Amino acid sequence: MLAVGGKVPVLFDGGVRRGTDVLKALALGAQAVLVGRPVIYGLAAKGEYGVKRVIEMLKDELELTMALSGCPSVKDVARSHSLETASSTRSLESNTSINAHVSRKMEGEPVNVNEFQELARQALPKMYYDYYNGGAEDQYTLKENVEAFRRITYGAANSVGETATAKAAAASNTIMVYKRRDLSAQLVQRAEKNGYKAIVLTVDAPMLGRREADIKNKMIVPQLKNFEGLLSTEVDYLLDESNFLQEEGSNFEGFAKGVLDSSLCWKDIGWLRSITNLPILIKGVLTREDAIKAVEVGVAGIVVSNHGARQLDYTPATIAILEEIIHAIGGKIPVFFDGGVRRGTDVFKALALGAQAVLIGRPVVYGLAAKGEYGVKRVVQMLKDELELTMALSGCPSVKDITRSHVRTERERLHSML
Repeated sequence: MLAVGGKVPVLFDGGVRRGTDVLKALALGAQAVLVGRPVIYGLAAKGEYGVKRVIEMLKDELELTMALSGCPSVKDVARSHSLETASSTRSLESNTSINAHVSRKMEGEPVNVNEFQELARQALPKMYYDYYNGGAEDQYTLKENVEAFRRITYGAANSVGETATAKAAAASNTIMVYKRRDLSAQLVQRAEKNGYKAIVLTVDAPMLGRREADIKNKMIVPQLKNFEGLLSTEVDYLLDESNFLQEEGSNFEGFAKGVLDSSLCWKDIGWLRSITNLPILIKGVLTREDAIKAVEVGVAGIVVSNHGARQLDYTPATIAILEEIIHAIGGKIPVFFDGGVRRGTDVFKALALGAQAVLIGRPVVYGLAAKGEYGVKRVVQMLKDELELTMALSGCPSVKDITRSHVRTERERLHSML
């Protein structure tokens, strides 16, 4: 790409299996992307319909990735949207798990290109499938074509206008901003009246990420007690309100499209502040630029979060970018951490990297599902006990004694080996 210097168009071919792969190639400078094997898989599995479905899947995934990356058009996809992070040695370690994933027995309609590959394997005579699917000798390059995409993560969108990281609010257990602002206002005021100490606004969901398990399960939105008398989540009601619900796919995605306000942007923080005296924190910050903007608009704190990895796949792990955001904030407002915490040792590491506190989501859900209120208490107690033991063994009498010197990151380990 650098050698050509824009003198002629450069197209890309090799390893594309997702719309996310297409965005990565475009971000690295390709003018367009070719797809070969995916089209063959679709053709072998379901004929002309399969080819159309494969192309439509890649197009839908690309458009969703662009939206969640803050790119209104292909021209807005830039080099800053991609970041190569991992060592190439990881590809060889993960090939077995990839093949196992692809070759599992298919059930129902395929929802991604990899599942079309398995259908193609079942439909074609072995010699022809091996011809289309195979590579030379040890097939290292064949596998590396796909794996190299997996090592490229996204740098989240910067806060220029209505970008993805401050464009919408949609998450369970936080305040959401609905198309009906009166409904949002009622929920905020109800929280304030009932003694809540702060409002947490999730800002990383202009639309829902592609959650393929929900699509396969045809996820149904439950009728929530909080909305009784205010908003129905029943399918019939939603169909009356709009035409976005379909027979196939996730009804939760349809619900989100129908009722959540996708036009929310930075200036709307002022509206939220005007209807409550509670401090407002924003959850879903992944870049230093958005962290700085959050301080400028006057929020009381931020939560570093990638929405439990349920929005844009290949965004950085939150623990990997926590310290960068801590430095950008410079102690002006509290920074909280969310994502991947399963042990008290994880809590300790996040605190050592500068987080003021740590949020736990899935562990609490697991405890609740398994043993109700008792399960939640046990999960919290386990994490607390593990944290206290880690502190004791690290020579930290209190949380205030946990410092940056107590942990080493992957970057530091690699640097020490040079």
